[in-house]
Amino acid sequence: EHFAPPTLAMLSILSQSVALNAPLRPTPVQRAVSPQMADISAFGDIWGIEAKEAVFNAWDPEKPRDYSNFNPFERNLDGAMSDMNGCFPGESRGYKPPNRPDASWAIMQEEAKKMEEIKKDPKYGLSGKPGCYSLKWQENLGAPP
Repeated sequence: EHFAPPTLAMLSILSQSVALNAPLRPTPVQRAVSPQMADISAFGDIWGIEAKEAVFNAWDPEKPRDYSNFNPFERNLDGAMSDMNGCFPGESRGYKPPNRPDASWAIMQEEAKKMEEIKKDPKYGLSGKPGCYSLKWQENLGAPP
């Protein structure tokens, strides 16, 4: 049998162990935080009046409109309402048909009463603020979550 010289064997073992400890791929670069949508999990992920009211109450019209800072009662130029990302059907990138709540005449009557209360909030009918709808609201945002 032929054996390698001891120094060659040691170098071989050392190079193998270094290779095993070396990263397999480059360390990832820290990326910008990905966009977040409004969290409606407390409402069973149902985009109903309660979830919309929570998003509305958290909405800051002075901050730029994004996927979690928007008025869920605001309508676009076609009169459509947004999904839980603030996206509008046929207009915004990333519209997702929301999970809608049960509907009945009685439920609709109760929601109409809630809406009358919500409309009393001074920020309800705002326009022209950074957090309000405009055709260009997604211009500087990444893809919706």
